[in-house]
Amino acid sequence: MKTKNLLLSSLFVALTAVCAQISIPLPSGVPITLQILAVFLSGTILGAKFGFISQLVYILVGAIGIPVFASSSSGLQILFGLTGGYIWSFPIASFLIGLITENIKTNKDSIIIINYSLSFVLGLITIYILGSFQFYILSNIAYIDTLKLTILPFIIPDLIKIAISVPIALKIKKSLLKANLIYT
Repeated sequence: MKTKNLLLSSLFVALTAVCAQISIPLPSGVPITLQILAVFLSGTILGAKFGFISQLVYILVGAIGIPVFASSSSGLQILFGLTGGYIWSFPIASFLIGLITENIKTNKDSIIIINYSLSFVLGLITIYILGSFQFYILSNIAYIDTLKLTILPFIIPDLIKIAISVPIALKIKKSLLKANLIYT
């Protein structure tokens, strides 16, 4: 692992932790946070391998007790609790986003924007599926009620996060490519 890959991965661990603290609690116990914005960006900027690693390190940092999860929480009880499936899904979502975005063979912004948008939607669906499944298994409520609690309130805010993430990812990736800090 090159030093710049280690540094960039570490920055995305920190970014995910900071984004987790920007949190709006909801009655379901699943807060609205900016974590998925960091997941989107980690996959796009770092690619599949290092995006996955950055999000896995984020989970490990929280698992050992450093308060990086939403509302400054940490520990295995969060990862294995009702909302833990969302956190577990971050490395997988980042990996999938990275697979889709890391080998774009065009400089046309319109095609890149469509690619990023579609990859972020796929990442979001991955987060929804894995997160709601763990919630369902642990909550003992009907799956349809789980979806109403854990996905429905998040669709609009998460689509807004995608709309914000795409131009940010495009700008950051172009800047890092220009500075030879990442490669295509």
